[in-house]
Amino acid sequence: MKSSSSKAVVTGLCLIAAFVVLFTIILSPEDETSTSCGAPGISSTTPNLPAGTKVKPMKEGTYQLTSPFGPRWGTNHNGQDFGSEAGTPIYASADGVVAEAGPASGFGVWIVLDHNIDGQVWSTVYGHMFEKDLLVKTGDQVKAGQQIASVGYNGEVSPPGPGGAHLHFETWQGGRLSGGTAVDPAPWVAASTDIGAAPSAPSDSSVNALPPSTGGDLPPLPASMGSEEHWQVDTIRVARAVAQKFPELKTIGGWREFDAFDDHPSGRAADIMIPDYDTGAGKELGDRIAEYVMANKDAFHVEYIIWRQVYIPADGPSNQMDDRGSPTQNHYDHVHVTTVGGGHPNELTSYGSAPGAQGTAGSVAAKCAPNSSVSGGENNLQAGKVPPEFEPWIIKAGTMCPQIKSSLIAAQIQQESGFNVNAVSETGAQGPAQFMPGTWPGYGQDDDGNGTVSPYDIGDAVMAQGRYMCELAGQVDAGIAAGTISAPNGPVELYLAGYNAGFGAVQSSGGFPTGSSDYVNQTRPYADKIQASAQQYELAA
Repeated sequence: MKSSSSKAVVTGLCLIAAFVVLFTIILSPEDETSTSCGAPGISSTTPNLPAGTKVKPMKEGTYQLTSPFGPRWGTNHNGQDFGSEAGTPIYASADGVVAEAGPASGFGVWIVLDHNIDGQVWSTVYGHMFEKDLLVKTGDQVKAGQQIASVGYNGEVSPPGPGGAHLHFETWQGGRLSGGTAVDPAPWVAASTDIGAAPSAPSDSSVNALPPSTGGDLPPLPASMGSEEHWQVDTIRVARAVAQKFPELKTIGGWREFDAFDDHPSGRAADIMIPDYDTGAGKELGDRIAEYVMANKDAFHVEYIIWRQVYIPADGPSNQMDDRGSPTQNHYDHVHVTTVGGGHPNELTSYGSAPGAQGTAGSVAAKCAPNSSVSGGENNLQAGKVPPEFEPWIIKAGTMCPQIKSSLIAAQIQQESGFNVNAVSETGAQGPAQFMPGTWPGYGQDDDGNGTVSPYDIGDAVMAQGRYMCELAGQVDAGIAAGTISAPNGPVELYLAGYNAGFGAVQSSGGFPTGSSDYVNQTRPYADKIQASAQQYELAA
């Protein structure tokens, strides 16, 4: 997701900081205890609804729709108006986190909730309340159906005063506070359940509970690694199996009492912390764990995992996430696993043995570590073929790992920027290697030692390019070894496709990306041109 040609591919998850801080912060058992004390709670009157339930923002029979989404009074009315009596309850329309709660121009007072809906970020907006009627504050976690405020007539309402009392309700795809788009709330409301008729969530014992048995041989998670308390059966099983298969791990955690969604509080999610995650060896270990969990997703009852900004569901295509601001929020330092659950265990619960074989990425990606002692690839760059200020860095980046040669790095820079140090694409990709700002922090380092980490510094940019290409090579090769990725034309075109369109596109297609005109018009020419021009940079045979 670095070059401008990937702009149409980078869709799906565009998660915003207010939501992801809560969804992804990883807590040790000690942290969980301290965080739960004094954390904002959920009202005892909030209905217990199944995860993912959407409810109407007001109970049917308490409102009338008085103004639709669309052009109005010379501008666009970005929501629907629910005419009602002042003081009528307003409910959170989905599980989420309060991104804003307070005064807002035109709204009087508003509430902005951020939600993860089917792997995408949405915001719902509620306006015209009075501050005294707010029941939540910025940062609070809320549940679908929880009362968050009462109807008011604050701000710009017509007619002014109690006769203009209504809820102004908006839905934003991509987030209200992060550059998303306002969309007509009518489909959202139509698909939502009335709060008075919403079903209750099933009890623990009714959710995919394992039959009681004896004789399981997976040992409990070592106390030094983490606690199994509060986890459901499926989560315990995957944590125990991963701990057994990957003894180099030190911490597996993830339970917390409160969160925007129920994955962690319900005990369905584990966070597998990766030692030295910012090294090649750490990335390789995370790759192997992700491969292992997904190769055995049926046995583990996996719902989805997240690893290195990629959301990978048990079924369906993966999605590359936008930058969230830190290694933890971007899932660079841990593999997040959400399971179906299986109910909480009892004294007769058995977990069986660890399924499947260990991950297949092996030492491939480990050899990509910038400071690895393992011999990397070869320098096959013909002297004088690239600008002199680039040459030593291209040679160095091209010897990080066996799969990525110097000639390929050179050809890729030629395609990305024409060796223009100050290049900026129309989509915001920066520098000679054309890193998007959201991707850069995961790979950029102060390789040239000038005290700054910049995509416009030749050394920093070229070495970051090498790191990312080696990482992609490890991911692709692991998929090929596991039989989930096909490479009839060789793996190099898949490495390049991953750089242009994202590894998720390669993974979901099981090979060179398909299913989008962008892959035909952008990604295919990108890979073909670079492979062809790489030959021009090679040493003469």
